[in-house]
Amino acid sequence: MAKKSVRRSISMTQEMRDRLALLVSKQPRDTTEADIIREAVRLYLDNQEDIIGSRKHFQKSLQERLEKLEGALAFHLNVLIYLLAALESDTSHELIADAIIAAKRDGNTLLAQIKAVHEMK
Repeated sequence: MAKKSVRRSISMTQEMRDRLALLVSKQPRDTTEADIIREAVRLYLDNQEDIIGSRKHFQKSLQERLEKLEGALAFHLNVLIYLLAALESDTSHELIADAIIAAKRDGNTLLAQIKAVHEMK
């Protein structure tokens, strides 16, 4: 067990003190109130670390999903923009293929421009 070098003082209600005494009475003889309190604090801190880790994992997962959705949305918007622009000058069946190729080719550039404008706000 690690050396206990930091002392803390806590206040609690009489009800909490009674519950603590009951817990101590049900433990082996050499278990003290301080042992029970240390264990409670340790469990609480471990639980908080788990919660923080879960939140970080969720945030990372959510961020990845949002980035994929943003990429797909930008791609489809690019296709629509190129289609609209192409309709002005030509009505051939190759417009859709050209629009998709152009969207794929220029999509990352457009995303970078959108991100730059978004970061300016």
